Amino acid sequence: MEVGWYLRLSRAAEIVVLVQQGSVPALEEQCLINPPWTLESVLEGEHARVVFKREKT
Repeated sequence: MEVGWYLRLSRAAEIVVLVQQGSVPALEEQCLINPPWTLESVLEGEHARVVFKREKT
């Protein structure tokens, strides 16, 4: 999944993506692999709006 590359290389403080609801567990796993990021998801119909936020260190 390309989201992992965005989390590793992005300098943004926040990344927002719209995905199918079934993809949310895979995105949660990316947060475990890339610890400075947290994830919040909101269901919107058949999709989920996922917001990755970089933790301030």
